[in-house]
Amino acid sequence: MEWSDVLDPDLEPAELILERIPDLHRARIDQFRSFVDTALIFSLHFVDLDQRYTLRLDVEDADGEAGEMIDFPQATIRGSRTHWERSIQWASRLVEPADEQIDRYQGRVTLTEDIKQKFERFDGLLKVQVMGFPDGSAPIGFEVVLNDYDDPRGAPTAQLTVQWSVLDDLAHGRLDPVAAARQVQMRGDIGLALDLGGFFMNEFDL
Repeated sequence: MEWSDVLDPDLEPAELILERIPDLHRARIDQFRSFVDTALIFSLHFVDLDQRYTLRLDVEDADGEAGEMIDFPQATIRGSRTHWERSIQWASRLVEPADEQIDRYQGRVTLTEDIKQKFERFDGLLKVQVMGFPDGSAPIGFEVVLNDYDDPRGAPTAQLTVQWSVLDDLAHGRLDPVAAARQVQMRGDIGLALDLGGFFMNEFDL
């Protein structure tokens, strides 16, 4: 099973998160185990519909739920349902070439339970805008809530703007993650973004 079977713009979010991604995870679970030895939880929240899906991936299985799970996610992606088809279309152009680069990180990146617990100290909100699409289409914006379903009142907020060409170069291995991060424009609570970047560079061989 390949990413092309999963990232189909015509798929409804429920089918993608509750069925297709868990199926892909099970088919490639040995690869997951070579990089991760703990459970990871991600949530997707469509704010315009007040609709949420949550996905859990671990070393034994995967499952998705409509709504929230008991455990808190490592990240919640928050955006508009109206951007769904475009977001999936562009994401599919990144994931497959990035998948071909994954062997470069074998033995360099291992996400352990200890690292996950250290990451839990971060709270805040990243407002991300992707610009400069090759077809000249409008930017796509979304938010990432760290370690929760919703950002707590007064949480630090950083705005990150990245050009599509940077993501494309990263996915194709023309840029490493550190070089790509240097090309991200930052505003707001820059300390949050810098602390996150430092954390990942310290914990992983990037």
